[in-house]
Amino acid sequence: MSDEIKKMEPPKMPAGVPKVDSAEIPSDGKLEADVIIIGGGGAGIPAALSALEQGAKRVVMIEKRERAGGNAIMARGIFGCESDVLRNAFVYTDKDEIFTNAMRWHHYDRVNGKLLRAYINQSGDTIDWIRKRGIEFHIDTTTRMNYHQDPTWHCVVGGNMAKVMGALFRDALDKGLKPYFDTHVEEIILENGKVAGVRAQHDGKELVVKAPAVVVATGGFLPVEEKVKKYYPAYSSESFGGFMVKSNTGDGIELIENAGGATESYITLIREACAASDDAPRLLSEFVREPYHMWVNKKGNRFVEETAGSELQIATNALMMQPGVKAFAIFDEDTMDYMCAHGFELSKADDTRGVPMPDLKDKLKDIAQKAPQAAIIAESIAEIADWIGCSKEALEEEVQSYNRFCAQGYDEDFNKQRRYLKPVEKGPFYCIMHQGIAVDTVGPVRIDHKGRVLNEEYDPIPGLFAGGVICSGWQSNDYCGQYLFGSALSFSINIGRISGRGAADYAANN
Repeated sequence: MSDEIKKMEPPKMPAGVPKVDSAEIPSDGKLEADVIIIGGGGAGIPAALSALEQGAKRVVMIEKRERAGGNAIMARGIFGCESDVLRNAFVYTDKDEIFTNAMRWHHYDRVNGKLLRAYINQSGDTIDWIRKRGIEFHIDTTTRMNYHQDPTWHCVVGGNMAKVMGALFRDALDKGLKPYFDTHVEEIILENGKVAGVRAQHDGKELVVKAPAVVVATGGFLPVEEKVKKYYPAYSSESFGGFMVKSNTGDGIELIENAGGATESYITLIREACAASDDAPRLLSEFVREPYHMWVNKKGNRFVEETAGSELQIATNALMMQPGVKAFAIFDEDTMDYMCAHGFELSKADDTRGVPMPDLKDKLKDIAQKAPQAAIIAESIAEIADWIGCSKEALEEEVQSYNRFCAQGYDEDFNKQRRYLKPVEKGPFYCIMHQGIAVDTVGPVRIDHKGRVLNEEYDPIPGLFAGGVICSGWQSNDYCGQYLFGSALSFSINIGRISGRGAADYAANN
């Protein structure tokens, strides 16, 4: 990953989330509320709005950035089942079937069934809840990752999730939300084992907010490599590409632990394969996903059946076993001509999938010139081996073996489907480097299906709730893209709603 990406500051906020002034801090630095939301992103905004809708009169949001929105503003859409959008499109989805399939897909590992069930059951209602605020979603062929995936990814019409976050935030402000920006929470205050408020800092001044209920929704912590490795030892920022927001440092974990909340010993790393170089156009990612190519690692060895590219999340498991978590897609001129004539097979865009692209070859030549570290066009396999940095003999032998499999119509090594066996014989030859990217962390805070933070004995801490990707219990080692694609932000919004309602109910009765 480039130094430029590693040092990246929070992205410029797309249109949709209004920038508003921070609420005024009282002269004595003290404030009273019903519910406090720590974090103003994909879980925090829905939690605040839901708490207000549930009857809480005084809801305070504390966000350490200068405005609300968080990482949620970068997403295209969210998972949902049994929504009106799906019904109107005559797309059948059944929450019972999706839940059962997801649990089995996860092998029942690390997943709290009641928590996953509560999320899935509410997901369709959440789509309709958002639509009531003037947001529309679309379901079509571009909202699927592969042939086997149900079309449950609801993408925003005319924009992205920044529009959704903006609409929800405006509604919360209209209902009386008090937001405090550039404010950092230092402690969750407990009295007699129950939540009593928080202590925070704003511009060198202390702010103490008294409240019986707190929702922690501070997001992931991907930029803090040491912390990520604590829960996911195989992670290395040198091996993974991707984006990371510098301000996401996992502050909520320490806040919850200091308040007696339990954390698991692991996290889920949301990751994807087939990512091109950070400094190269995304078109390369579309290239390497195509099932016709031959994949090798830095040693020049094939290591997986190449249609694994259709499953971006779990394909990283194969990549992570390779040197540097990198791979190289190799194909020849005949395969390039085939793609020019037929288009991509696995592209998510309608204008490149199954549509002739006569200029595709020229586009790749242009990319190879501008990003020589990411792609090469060579006259020989030996030249590609030099570029990869592997043994010429090893790569040439592997190509010969692969070509033999193509000729006989049977892949003896990995049983690649016969229709995708295209030999690497006719020059020029093409090679594209691809790698895994890390998208976010999930966990490690332990919660129940009501969003309540649990202690080591699995008992809820009175008044303490959590929401978003800080929470464990809904993903195993692998991000569930097969049945719940788009679930990272979808879970955040849904558990935010659940936690916000729960916090408001708790505050009303305590």
